[in-house]
Amino acid sequence: MDARKASVALGTDLDPNTAVKGVAESERTLRILTLNISGPSIERASRILDFLSDLDPDVAVLTETRGAPGTRFILDAYRHAGYAVLAPESQLSGERGVAIIHRVNSPGSAREVSGPDLAYRLSITTLGEHAPIALVGAYVPSRDASAEKIERKQTFLRQMVTLLQVLSVDQDVILMGDFNIIDRTHVPRYPAFRSWEYDALAAIRDCGLVEGFSHLYPDERAYSWFGRTGDGYRYDYAFLSKSLLNRLRDCEYIDASRQLGVSDHSGLLMTMGSGRTTMLRVDDPRVAER
Repeated sequence: MDARKASVALGTDLDPNTAVKGVAESERTLRILTLNISGPSIERASRILDFLSDLDPDVAVLTETRGAPGTRFILDAYRHAGYAVLAPESQLSGERGVAIIHRVNSPGSAREVSGPDLAYRLSITTLGEHAPIALVGAYVPSRDASAEKIERKQTFLRQMVTLLQVLSVDQDVILMGDFNIIDRTHVPRYPAFRSWEYDALAAIRDCGLVEGFSHLYPDERAYSWFGRTGDGYRYDYAFLSKSLLNRLRDCEYIDASRQLGVSDHSGLLMTMGSGRTTMLRVDDPRVAER
């Protein structure tokens, strides 16, 4: 593990201008994180806030948010610090969703996507002023063997792919979040997953999107969640348009979030050359909250 990855794994503070993989030191990088926060208590929300503040991503896609005090604690801290925050204004009790936090200046307005199974679980914002990128944050429903849960997940995946097909026609897209699906090439294979779940990831690729980690590290295995028996699953993904690959600098799973008990998922941090992106003036959310 190189020095940069070691510091990420330990959850230490990183300079967002740090050069990665031989990139010129003068290049500004754009660091986008996705992390499942699993509807935290206030106590764990405080630790999540510390973890995020130390890691200091430019953009964070937080999945499994809830309409509860812990989620509000995190989002309000970022709002008070001056970040742009996209999250449902009201969330039904028991329903789980996604929030996007960013300090990237944007000419467009962030928006939630409404629909039978899209509410709370799919959000879009625009990153950057010049050749803006559509960032889609997703939290795909989990399921069991019941017909209701299967139909709910299938409906969501169909709607998400349809949205990506529309977005990718005339703009660059980044898609990040917790998909509750493993890839068809996942090692090991698990019999619980069905062909239509594998097909959903294939359909995302058919929209012209590339999975960042596998693109950079095709021979490496990585897992973002572990079951009670210790089996590893790669549920969390970062996809980006093929036209953005020349800006992709790194894509890495951050196991420190699991090791520190901040989440039961590893984070996923994607680093890109930011081009002409400008940033909002923001404060440390820990200071703003306290």
